[in-house]
Amino acid sequence: MNGNPQDDNIEFVTTPSPSFLCPVCHDVCREPQITRVCNHSFCAACIYQSLEVEPYCPLCRSRLKVEDLHPNLALAGLIQELLIYCANKCYGCPAHVRLDSHKHHLFSCTYTPKSCQNSQWGCDFKGTIKTVKDHLEVCVYEKFKGYIQKNDARIEQLERTIEEQQREFEKLLLLVKKSRPDIMSSIDSVTVNGNGIDYHSLGDGNEIDTFPLGEITCRQTISEHTCGVTSLAYNKGLIYAGAHDGSAKVFKADSGQMIKNLHGHRMSVWALAVSSENERFFSAGSDGTIKVWDLKEDTSDNCINTLTQHNGKIYGLVVSGNRLYSASSDKTIKVWDPVTLENISTFTGHTDGVNNLIAMDHGKLLTAGSDNTVKIWDAITGTCIQTISSHSSEVLDVTSGDNLLFASTYDAVIHVYNLNDYSSVATLSGHNWEVWQLEYTNGAMFSASFDHTIKRWDVRNHLICNATLRGHKGFVHAMTLGHNNLITGCADKTIKIWK
Repeated sequence: MNGNPQDDNIEFVTTPSPSFLCPVCHDVCREPQITRVCNHSFCAACIYQSLEVEPYCPLCRSRLKVEDLHPNLALAGLIQELLIYCANKCYGCPAHVRLDSHKHHLFSCTYTPKSCQNSQWGCDFKGTIKTVKDHLEVCVYEKFKGYIQKNDARIEQLERTIEEQQREFEKLLLLVKKSRPDIMSSIDSVTVNGNGIDYHSLGDGNEIDTFPLGEITCRQTISEHTCGVTSLAYNKGLIYAGAHDGSAKVFKADSGQMIKNLHGHRMSVWALAVSSENERFFSAGSDGTIKVWDLKEDTSDNCINTLTQHNGKIYGLVVSGNRLYSASSDKTIKVWDPVTLENISTFTGHTDGVNNLIAMDHGKLLTAGSDNTVKIWDAITGTCIQTISSHSSEVLDVTSGDNLLFASTYDAVIHVYNLNDYSSVATLSGHNWEVWQLEYTNGAMFSASFDHTIKRWDVRNHLICNATLRGHKGFVHAMTLGHNNLITGCADKTIKIWK
């Protein structure tokens, strides 16, 4: 993922020079690190993992420590200049492109499989740009597009009318609250429209809590990081944030005050998970390790333990029931006991890296893979219950709600499936760059993208996008939900709280 040769299943035009290969894994170096002592270069993950076992260079046995390593920028640059075949070679694309230009090339490659432009209406045809163009001449949905668009316009007008009436209702409710506080307890829970949106609490002051489907704005920005924020978690009024520098910080959500600044990882922290029951939280990332930390505020900031059984970067963590699950670029999902930290089992089935995972109801797990698939697992047995493979690009994140499954892919769209029969329901487009994060809550699905925006989709109202949140000035890497708030983390070094 992110331009690494092994993660893209690419094919080099010519066999790479042996000097480009890592002596440990014998693949083209990923994030190459060079030693100051003997000038040998290795993949970052390979050499760090090797040094955890013994303090010697794997090649010449010179004594090494972590401080002796630094990025081999020259080698990294040469590797990125290597020519590769377009991933659409099997579809007829003859292009040779540089490794660092591959994914940008795919966006404009005329051989990239495309969906019919009427897919939003239900057409499931896919093909090259030319075959899609030919298909439009006989596409049934193309003939009815005018009628469908007219109906959609009428629906949008009705939705705007409903929103205006909802805002008017909120103003009237505020007036009642001010003038007749004695009767507010009887209307403290109000259904305001046909979607069944309940106002369970009026909150403090004059503010009515309409999250997640009411008006939403940025209420707070936390700017304590010195580098990009890469992961987030929320638990009991605290925000946990991982960053590119390998740190994990803990903030009070109400004030933004930082109460812990933890250092344990050598590289980016891509995943966080909290186990309230065991008073622990877990962090994981590019160094391939899971760090275990004590939740209690008055305890030491030292890492309790480090789990090293994965053989690749770790992109996802989730605590469900009495288990911790981790997803890795080594193509596996591992299951851990959060108390004893024993690796109980390993789920295999993906043919490429696993980019994220979530826990579902009824003891199921949902995983997103760079092999262009979504898999549903029995979280107890590790059996793969279902594989959804109708994607033309790697799947970056997944979420579920309202009996729907949502999967975002590298080609900047979100696929929607029915969880009863796994049939395709819709494809949501609107983001300009890849969508890295998805979150669902109470009829709203939020998507965060490298286009610097977050979009909100009304799941119970034709899956329309009814809000685009702007304010971040970089890639939105991280997103979570907490106490009727949306929390986002960005490459611009900030955390924003939306409500």
